Amino acid sequence: MKALLRTIEKFVWPVVLPVGLLAAWEIAVRALHIRSIILPPPSEIVAVMVERYDLILTHLWPSLYLTLGGFALSVVGGIAVAVLITWSSALRAGLYPMIVVSQVVPKISIAPLFVVWFGTGTLSSLLLAFLIAFFPMTINAAMGFQSVDEDIHRMARTFMGSRWQIFWKIQLPHALPYIFSGMKISITLSIIGVIVSEFVASQEGIGYLIKLSGGLLDTPLMMAAIAALSISGLGLYWLIAEAERIAVYWQGPSDPAGAGQG
Repeated sequence: MKALLRTIEKFVWPVVLPVGLLAAWEIAVRALHIRSIILPPPSEIVAVMVERYDLILTHLWPSLYLTLGGFALSVVGGIAVAVLITWSSALRAGLYPMIVVSQVVPKISIAPLFVVWFGTGTLSSLLLAFLIAFFPMTINAAMGFQSVDEDIHRMARTFMGSRWQIFWKIQLPHALPYIFSGMKISITLSIIGVIVSEFVASQEGIGYLIKLSGGLLDTPLMMAAIAALSISGLGLYWLIAEAERIAVYWQGPSDPAGAGQG
């Protein structure tokens, strides 16, 4: 009985609940005779996604590769900075305030500056995605590196372990759940950074398509673009969760620890 309940919880509810909400949305829109320009039903959004898939895919691809680029930079940069602030108290005192400031400043206010500095090409979108995703990656990785019990450190030093050996064999494996938690947060924030940049100045991408369809009052196309972006983001998140399941095989998937806000 318990196995059946676990199966239902794992596989059935993730399908039943979204389908139920979409069905309620469809029924409510049709029963209340809400116009598509205000809120199209899910069936119409799906129809637009099928009919105009070429247009949606044309704009989805630039957003995705910029998202992945910004995410990759945030992972590499975040882990590198986390190592530095873990190993050096002087660097920690100097870098932490700048890291916090990079998160506190509203990203929508930085996007126009990036356009002025780096132009309307891919570089400004890439850097904005990196900036938004960098904070949770750094903080989570630093928490992981610093969470190793001091007794373990002392025992490793007793056995003549070098600093690099302690890092690679103790600190890094111990920090992996924290790092994957940061990656889960960062991939979603990377998407936000790219979309914000495309809103400000771009001639391609899902953000541009959403802005364009909104200007044309084409709500079904706007919702179809948002749906395509949401499905893509969910797929990227799932890939990271699967990578975590394989890499951190000794424990279950981690919950996000410490989120950043865009």
